[in-house]
Amino acid sequence: MCGRYSEKQDLKIVEDQLKLRLSEKAKNWKPSFNIAPSQLAPVVTSDKPDQIDVFHFGLVPHWAKDKKVGYKMINARSETLLEKPSYKPLVVNNKRCLVLADSFFEWKKEGKEKQPFRIYLPEREIFFFAGLCSSWKDPEGEAYNSFSIITTSPNKLMEKIHDRMPVILTREEEKLWLDPDQNPKDLLKLLNAYPADSMKAYEIEHDASDKKWNEYNPCEIQCDH
Repeated sequence: MCGRYSEKQDLKIVEDQLKLRLSEKAKNWKPSFNIAPSQLAPVVTSDKPDQIDVFHFGLVPHWAKDKKVGYKMINARSETLLEKPSYKPLVVNNKRCLVLADSFFEWKKEGKEKQPFRIYLPEREIFFFAGLCSSWKDPEGEAYNSFSIITTSPNKLMEKIHDRMPVILTREEEKLWLDPDQNPKDLLKLLNAYPADSMKAYEIEHDASDKKWNEYNPCEIQCDH
């Protein structure tokens, strides 16, 4: 799974790098070393592929009775996207999105303990996860935009840490994932593990499940061993 990740780049710099514009909400978003479920995070949607917006992490379907369901829908398995009623309409109707990140965190079970790792791409300062998005309205009619990160089977690096990993797209795959003319079944071929030799991982000292962790830069703190 992918329940915590980081995007510590200034979005104004990202805006220039990727030739995208920022939504009004994105202009006020602050970089985060520890993005957790329900928090706002940067995305690029198929509806507005030239804009970076901010949606809530944890998908809330439009038919949901309560937005708390988002905590259970932070990830969507690539293998069953076209089988699950919560996800199939989003894939077919192009409610697809790109989720901006610069690293993600995962926990390796070691006996009764769990060792957190930070995983990143040394050749890509920023990248995108494949995602799905939705818009839900509360009883007052206020829109709540949200997303889920798609996961897949791990590559050789990640299988030593966890049995799932987020789908990281290449620059060319990013365009295809948002393309409304693509056949949904063909798009599933994009949802594979990123090459292990293009990724690196290291143990970190502090637990990313602690939201206070975001008060300093945990991405730079490695274990001594």
